[in-house]
Amino acid sequence: MKVTKKIAIATAAALAIVGVSTVAHATPLAVTVAGVTNVTTSAAPKTVAVPVSNVIDSSNTVALASTADTGTVVTYVASGVKLVSALNTTNAPVNSASGVSSLSLTSQGVAVTVYAYTTSTTVGSVTITNGSYSTIVYIQGTAGVAANVAVSVPASAAVNTAPTISVSATDVFGNPVASEAISVTLVGATFSDASITKTLTTSAVTSAAGVTPVTVLGSATGTLSAVAAGTVTVLATDSSIAATSVGLPTAVKSAIATFSVSDLSGQITFLNAQIASLNAQIASLNAQIASAKSASDAATTALTVEKAAHAAVNKSYLALIAKYNALAKRFRQPLFTK
Repeated sequence: MKVTKKIAIATAAALAIVGVSTVAHATPLAVTVAGVTNVTTSAAPKTVAVPVSNVIDSSNTVALASTADTGTVVTYVASGVKLVSALNTTNAPVNSASGVSSLSLTSQGVAVTVYAYTTSTTVGSVTITNGSYSTIVYIQGTAGVAANVAVSVPASAAVNTAPTISVSATDVFGNPVASEAISVTLVGATFSDASITKTLTTSAVTSAAGVTPVTVLGSATGTLSAVAAGTVTVLATDSSIAATSVGLPTAVKSAIATFSVSDLSGQITFLNAQIASLNAQIASLNAQIASAKSASDAATTALTVEKAAHAAVNKSYLALIAKYNALAKRFRQPLFTK
């Protein structure tokens, strides 16, 4: 009996040791990106179309499958990317507003799958964690078809200058759209080739710093002929833009902008004339002030002379009185009083 007990105890201890060893050496987290082992980097992300259909399905998501130990929690945390645990179905619709930034799922011994999507062409990431194991998947969206056009004009321009205008195209989420043909019509001016209507195609690249001419992804510029005084109107239209999907912002197929053209040299001449007139008025006022001051100074001088003369007369008068009184005392005559 004692031998049997010892065997049972030894067996239990051995199993316990095996259990501890299993936990201490848990299977590393294995992640696949769209069925392929994760090798993405920020410089080489997994690309996926943005969900312009407003339906989150396999065409615009990246399946992130993680294999971990049974009963452990796998956590997904997104940055610049959205996550859903299931794709769209008729009974359970999933759209571009459905995603969340984090999900935690418990492994049941099979791969745990989460679907990532993005509405931006900026590189985003999903950090996947299971215990002490962690990996990062980098994802970048590719722009959809053009859904909006915009036009940019100068705040103002001077007569006889050749201003530039620019147009741009973006998808429904505001991402730049390259190689989009936009028709531009001018009112009150012409392009440098004397045309009134011109097709401008948006750039597929952005020029490096310091490189001329400057190009910006999703935009195009046009130079006008020398402009005359007045107002210039620029109308940009993209007839290829279709209506956007239900639930997404309404498409903007055309845009309009205006700017004024001023005769700056004429304005400068006019302002110089005003300045000259004001200077003449100031000079006249200064002359009047100087004349008034001169007259005042002369009057002050005359008054001073008059006061001095009065003082002299008064002094002589007092001297005569004093002399008279001195003689009066001598000859016993009445004294003179003032």
